[in-house]
Amino acid sequence: MAKAKTKNKDTGKAPASPPAEKHSYRACYKRFAPEALALPDREVELCRADVRIAFANVKQGVAATCADPARVRRALPELPLDEVLALPDLGRALLFASTRVTARPASSREIEAKLKAVAELREPMLSLAETLARRGLLPRDVVAEIRAGTGKYDMASDGMALAHLYDEHAEALRGKHPFTREEFDLLREASEWLLDNLTPDGARRPAAKQRGEAEAMRDRLWTLLVRRHAHLRKIGYYFFGDAFEDVTPKLQSRVVKAAGKQENDEEEVGEEEADEEEAGEEEADEEEVDEEEVDEEPAAASP
Repeated sequence: MAKAKTKNKDTGKAPASPPAEKHSYRACYKRFAPEALALPDREVELCRADVRIAFANVKQGVAATCADPARVRRALPELPLDEVLALPDLGRALLFASTRVTARPASSREIEAKLKAVAELREPMLSLAETLARRGLLPRDVVAEIRAGTGKYDMASDGMALAHLYDEHAEALRGKHPFTREEFDLLREASEWLLDNLTPDGARRPAAKQRGEAEAMRDRLWTLLVRRHAHLRKIGYYFFGDAFEDVTPKLQSRVVKAAGKQENDEEEVGEEEADEEEAGEEEADEEEVDEEEVDEEPAAASP
């Protein structure tokens, strides 16, 4: 690609963009997992990187170059801009996957607590769902299938199915049940956690197997990030020329921001939030990567 700079002189500041919708780390993980799993095994890169630094650099690059997506689309119409704009969420998915690699195995106490939370909501929701099904407000076969199973793993599956059922028919059920959005969220989160930490026969998932699966997914998400970050660097090079290294740094580059402090509450809780979504009870302080990066001499690189 020929090096080019914008013909219109800008003020030096990126156009203001509306605040991005905040997605949970777990939601981002589930969003990108199918794409990551679809990668051929031979193309997967081993992740030995500090994913916190990569996440910080991705957010910095997207904020600096893609504040005006329409402008980027006009200049680079063949570049997959939607994938570039989704890089911060892909970084969140990678962070979440990394916390699963280092997470300790679930304890019996944690499993029992989650099972109790699901059980307390499952029975009243399922009983009411059966009544609503008899009145034609819910599909009878789906409700009957939820009732049919037994066991710990099936209880977790029931929780997910019930949360989805009430959500899918929310309009028809408006005002016809007493359950709150918080209760549905609690049921969904506890059920997801159990499905992640139990085997189908209800036993605790072996730590070694769990860690191996987590490492494989981390590597696949890292591969996606590396591929799509290359497109971000092309945008940086197109608009900023040789200064693109400062605007769209390499994934593991440590640089000091030239501008003042960028206020972003999410950065202050990024890794902590990923840990909390994975473990539930443990508190962890996230290292503020963006503001503590150390200046290094940039190596020459092609876009």
